Amino acid sequence: VQKSKAADEKRRSLARQARDDYRRLSLQGIHRGKQADISKGATAGDRRPLQYPPLPPKPKLLPPAMANGRAIRKEGIQRTISNSTEESIIKWFKEEQFPLRAGYQKTADTIAPWFHGILTSKKAEELLNKTVPGSFLVRVSEKIKGYVLSYRSVEGCKHFLIDASSDSYSFLGVDQLQHSMLADLVDYHK
Repeated sequence: VQKSKAADEKRRSLARQARDDYRRLSLQGIHRGKQADISKGATAGDRRPLQYPPLPPKPKLLPPAMANGRAIRKEGIQRTISNSTEESIIKWFKEEQFPLRAGYQKTADTIAPWFHGILTSKKAEELLNKTVPGSFLVRVSEKIKGYVLSYRSVEGCKHFLIDASSDSYSFLGVDQLQHSMLADLVDYHK
């Protein structure tokens, strides 16, 4: 009975892992009701488990700055669409973000190849439509004080807002992982 239960548990574990692997591989196809073809290059007798590279470690949250025993929080930026002009966005980037090396590579004193400055979503889509699915760029939003990650998927271009209103960077509404640098956020999700 114990051997039977152990064998059943092993089968359930393998089935769960296979479902998770299939879900990861077919995420793009399922998004718009299409089935992803995961059988390309695999023969009927090839039943080896799929090998994935290890995930990077989750970033640690930075300890808050302290003064008189109390945490100091950086004043958040105002996120208004109607009042933000291109001049105010440029001023915000120069005064608040440029000193933090936003858009720079982590280890070099050069602008990262994925950073494109202030760019409209239309221009970002024109650039990405010339590339392969999986390509991306990060741009300063033309409407709000923040960043946008523009990503080319099989279905088309998608845009994700990046919150830069505190001492960290994170996607708005997608995940709550906070990164100390814009380059850290990009490297983690790359």
